[in-house]
Amino acid sequence: MTNGTVSLPERPEPPPPKRPARRGYLWAAVGLVVLSVAAIWIAVQADPSETISAVDVKSLPVGPPAPELHAKGWLNSPPLTAKDLAGKVVVYDFWTYSCVNCVRTLPYVRAWYDRYQKDGLVVVGVHSPEFDFEKDHANVEAAVARLKVTWPVALDDGMAIWNDFNNRYWPAKWITDRQGRIRYFHPGEGNYDETERVVRTLLGVSPSSPLADDPKQPKEAPAAVSQTITQETYLGTERGSVARPGQAAYTPAALQLHQPALAGTWEADAQLIRSVSPGASLSLQYLAREANLVMASGVSGGGPVDVTIELDGKPVPPSHRTAATLVDADGMTYLHVQASDLYRLVLGPRVEQHTVRLIPRAPGLEAFAYTFGA
Repeated sequence: MTNGTVSLPERPEPPPPKRPARRGYLWAAVGLVVLSVAAIWIAVQADPSETISAVDVKSLPVGPPAPELHAKGWLNSPPLTAKDLAGKVVVYDFWTYSCVNCVRTLPYVRAWYDRYQKDGLVVVGVHSPEFDFEKDHANVEAAVARLKVTWPVALDDGMAIWNDFNNRYWPAKWITDRQGRIRYFHPGEGNYDETERVVRTLLGVSPSSPLADDPKQPKEAPAAVSQTITQETYLGTERGSVARPGQAAYTPAALQLHQPALAGTWEADAQLIRSVSPGASLSLQYLAREANLVMASGVSGGGPVDVTIELDGKPVPPSHRTAATLVDADGMTYLHVQASDLYRLVLGPRVEQHTVRLIPRAPGLEAFAYTFGA
């Protein structure tokens, strides 16, 4: 390293990407600020919480040039090349649409894009899928419309861009200056004020000019709270332990905190579990304010699956319902699962311990991973 610059190390052909956990909420919770650019290409190989350093936005380190974008397709834009991005400040936002941590950052990205586009900011949403259904461009296009993502989206189905950046986290922000050099990296949620200051500094925006609009998102929980909640929990055999490969019948067992449990017959593969028998159920005792589950319909022909949801053995009370909660004629709460997406199960007033139980009303429910929030 000389003169404050960093040379991009030679990297061998990357292996097929592993599926890292979407642990953005954890980094925000422990007060992660930013990794210095001088350590970016090393730090992404390690736990960010072990390589934390504050950044002086008035004296940002100078990193290597950003890689070219080898996308499988584009939404909201024709393909963008280095020539198209020359002279622009670029925020590369790595995300995937079923990731709740990613979704929670989008209002901030939208505010920056709307405010600073005229000053020379380009946002590129790099959609790097975690699950196979997120490689379906129609699914991504529908999510982009639903989530009001109006900036260019590069479809990174094969994780080529992810590997070229040596990225490891959903979400993650990489920011380059007008010369295309990486100047800032932040994995996870949070640190929005500093990220905006970096954008303004690189754009040369006057300190007296207006800030981006406040997206008015819920205040983040203190680190002491966020670190205690149930962590992301995978259900497929590749990363989870609740099911055996193939089809098997499960007997209800005593629940343990943070550990999912099955009853009835389920089929499991690397990414998901699929209900087979009538009356099959999936239960979890969790500690959090918010509980979510990535689900899809595995019904032949793509038909929906209605799923009864219970909280502590009863219908979900109004104080803990989400926008996805439905109530049938018998007063039972349920979810209507058809699209492959993140479904909000429970949203309470505070971090609490509860048991959530899902009972598909027909075989074919596919469940991938739980996520939680404080």
